Amino acid sequence: MKRLIFLVILTLGCNGPALAEPFTSLHDAVRYTVDENFSLRASAQQLSTAEAQIGVATAARSPQLVFRYGFQASDNPLDAFAASLNSRTVKAEDFDPDRLNDPDVSTLFTGAVGLNYSVYNGGRTDADIDSAQGNAEAVRLRHRWYLQSLAFNTMRAYYAGQATEYGVVIANDAEAAARRHVRTTRQLVREDRTVKSDQLTAEVNWSAYKSATAQSSTSRKLAYNRLKVAMGMPQTQAISVPPLSLKPVSFQLRDIDSYEQQALESRLDLQALKAALETAQAEIRAAEARRRPQVDLMADAALYRDDPLVNEPSWRVMGMLRKDLYTGGRIRSGVDAARSRADTIRYQFESLRQQILGEVRDAYDRVEESRMRLDIAKGNVAKARRNVKLISERYGQGRTILIDLLGAEQRLVAARNEELSAQQSLLTNLAAMRLADGSLDPQSGFDEQGVMQ
Repeated sequence: MKRLIFLVILTLGCNGPALAEPFTSLHDAVRYTVDENFSLRASAQQLSTAEAQIGVATAARSPQLVFRYGFQASDNPLDAFAASLNSRTVKAEDFDPDRLNDPDVSTLFTGAVGLNYSVYNGGRTDADIDSAQGNAEAVRLRHRWYLQSLAFNTMRAYYAGQATEYGVVIANDAEAAARRHVRTTRQLVREDRTVKSDQLTAEVNWSAYKSATAQSSTSRKLAYNRLKVAMGMPQTQAISVPPLSLKPVSFQLRDIDSYEQQALESRLDLQALKAALETAQAEIRAAEARRRPQVDLMADAALYRDDPLVNEPSWRVMGMLRKDLYTGGRIRSGVDAARSRADTIRYQFESLRQQILGEVRDAYDRVEESRMRLDIAKGNVAKARRNVKLISERYGQGRTILIDLLGAEQRLVAARNEELSAQQSLLTNLAAMRLADGSLDPQSGFDEQGVMQ
């Protein structure tokens, strides 16, 4: 018997539903997003790529050392005579006209080490390095802005999940009250103390609240799905969050102008565009550098022989000055394209600047609205509770009808839901305000309500 009980417990443990992972605080959810979100990792890889390009651009300042080993077989008169010269095997008979004009197939093995160094290229290397560094800075800032945006999405989804948890509590409370009314009216009908219509009204009211409870449960599932998407968590993972706290939120808004100024100084997406503009200006300098002459220094040491064991050394040092005189407009078009890209980014910068100011004002106004809604809702909840109590007492005394009590309870449920909605809206809009003014820090702490400290 004990073994049977053990097997049953083991089976239930293996096949039972997976335990939900609790995220008891907003900080835990944001921390998971920062550590586990794959889209954030992809963004970090883009930063690694951009930083590697700095090394590519900087390497152009260094001499380039190359090794070459080659084989050539030819009956071309020039190749055949050159092979004899390079391998130092020229004989008197090699100058015979018949042999020069119709040589045998020659073979030549070549081993060489070459050194190439760009002495001057019109400043193109420096411009390329500036461009790579500016691009890396822009990518770094965009990555940090993306991190802030993901953190805000997680905060918004977390508050929504908490609100649906509390919404389930409100729905369960309403359904329980409706169920009590059904039991009461059934008893009163049996005792001939009320009419059958009161019982039917109570049963319809109960059915409506059972439907509302089912809807609130579905809303919670959908909110959890969206939270998992925001966090970058697999949908198969079960999670849970605590109900939203309705305690007063402590905050103090400053003057709107200070938020706008802070946003223009702190917004990382605006800083990223500024870095992108500096990158575009460096690209203009790189394009213009192609108009200037280029000076290269080359040196190589080579070994030649007509068999694989090359051992006839020679060396060469050469300097070269090159200036493109005509390229069909390619250089001019390249400069024009670079300038056009810079102008595009400059216009994007000004457009984003205006957009940011609008986002700050929108967030500011929404916080004010949410605070006002919450103050009104809290007062209405207190009034609705007192009203339900008074009408319930009157109904028990037979001084009012059931429909009045049910109406009062419906108004209480509506007031509680409005209070919940206003609290969620306030917390979300405070986070949106932090995102808008550039002060949202995913690494910072949160108080017990999830408000950034």
